[in-house]
Amino acid sequence: MAASEPILLAGDWRPAAAIRTYRATDPSTGRHRDTEWPVSGWSDVDAALDAATAAARELAILPPTAIALFLERYAARIEARAAELVTAAHAETGLALKPRLADVEMPRTLDQLRQAAAAAREGTWRMAMIDHAKNIRAAASGLGPVVVFPPANFPFAYGAVTGGDFAAAIAAGNPVIAKAHEGHPSVSRLAAEEARAALQETGLPSATVQLLHGLDPADGERLVADPRVGATGFTGSQRAGEKLFRAASAAGRVIWVEMGSVNPVVLLPGALMERGEAIADELTASVTGSAGQFCTKPGVVFLVGDEAGRAFTTAVAGRFAAIGPQVLLGAAGCDRLVASIGTLEAAGARRLAGIAAASGPMSHVPVLLEVAGSEVLARPEAFLVEAFGNATLLVVCESLEELTLAVGCVHGSLGASLYAAKDGRDDNAFAAVAPLLVERAGRIIENRMPTGLGVVPSMQHGGPWPSAGPPFFSAVGFPWTILRFARRVCYDGWSQSRLPEIVRDEPPSGSPWRYVDHAWTQG
Repeated sequence: MAASEPILLAGDWRPAAAIRTYRATDPSTGRHRDTEWPVSGWSDVDAALDAATAAARELAILPPTAIALFLERYAARIEARAAELVTAAHAETGLALKPRLADVEMPRTLDQLRQAAAAAREGTWRMAMIDHAKNIRAAASGLGPVVVFPPANFPFAYGAVTGGDFAAAIAAGNPVIAKAHEGHPSVSRLAAEEARAALQETGLPSATVQLLHGLDPADGERLVADPRVGATGFTGSQRAGEKLFRAASAAGRVIWVEMGSVNPVVLLPGALMERGEAIADELTASVTGSAGQFCTKPGVVFLVGDEAGRAFTTAVAGRFAAIGPQVLLGAAGCDRLVASIGTLEAAGARRLAGIAAASGPMSHVPVLLEVAGSEVLARPEAFLVEAFGNATLLVVCESLEELTLAVGCVHGSLGASLYAAKDGRDDNAFAAVAPLLVERAGRIIENRMPTGLGVVPSMQHGGPWPSAGPPFFSAVGFPWTILRFARRVCYDGWSQSRLPEIVRDEPPSGSPWRYVDHAWTQG
């Protein structure tokens, strides 16, 4: 076996006990890159779990300021190497250097890390509660070692060592075992170097951040079910996510998954009459931006096939046809997209745009498909499926009544958009459709496509199964996203000197709001 890159275990870069190696691919050429990356055997996983378990005990007694300081120093170090990281991500994913990686995703990533630091320092996420009469107190605390499985499409914002799951887990005081994505391993390696340096600077346990480059699928399922694991965060395909979810759940372990999503878009008739051309531009940009490789990309669009609806369909088809082949993240993603489009066509969907063959090994032209609303009502499971990439399905209905029935067939999604006329003519239809979308998505957007979301406390990025699970969680939005990797502990009858500071009668300076004797108070 060829020599491969080291893994980060217990603060040291060391050779992996590899069962095989792999090489990342240049999506623009389809050729493998030179670097060999190891797929670790179970002995590496076992060692990482032991080291993380010890680190969790140390982290549990450190003040929140120590956690915050690490996240702040780490963000600063990542920012100093941003150009190098962006170049590496572009080479391995094919995503545009500008604006996507350098101007959008990297700033978002740095902001997430700093938001996590602020939340750790401020402490509101802990939801401290005190009942003096009965001397019962409670607060949220870390769960223990957290495993992070990242997706292919966000090397920074959802990265194994940089993303929202990582930041939230650390903010709660948990060590992280990061499993790099095989599509962009060098990004995780570079980031882990800076995490290790930040740990040394701030004095946190050396095993607070560990990195494995690859795992056998069976070992991945064994890992999430291991009793030493506090929780797992997974973002990726529904097939892989469901396997890990079943393995973790069967063992009683906590796992948060974000998976496939069709993200329905409903275009009411008045909106298309009012501004159909503008909405055609918005839909085209949403489906084809970054080749549609967003978990929030609109995968199914509902409209009425009246005159405005027919004009809109023609406009979108023309815009799709004018866009050439787009580079996808990798061969596997390209194959899945082709297979999903084939499944839709085999079920009866008709291709309106995207006839030309792709020009590269990992490229695909934007594809616009169409199906009648009556066909969706007859066989919703055949048409309401995710095609991850630059493709979407128009569901053309004969009436608003049929549209409403068809929307009711949609399964759980991360987001849903509802377009209505600004002059009020769609208000009755809006009132009928909106509750259906609220039942089926975690985030409902008015008059805008679901791609692009604000990284703010009020954001909800999760949804009903199979888009995510459990449905209450959000992968975005500090401080509440931290609670995915925490548990509530009750201190019943404890003396003041033995209590954690957060629930003492005299809390530390600058403490957050607490629920004391049936009323919220600060400090």
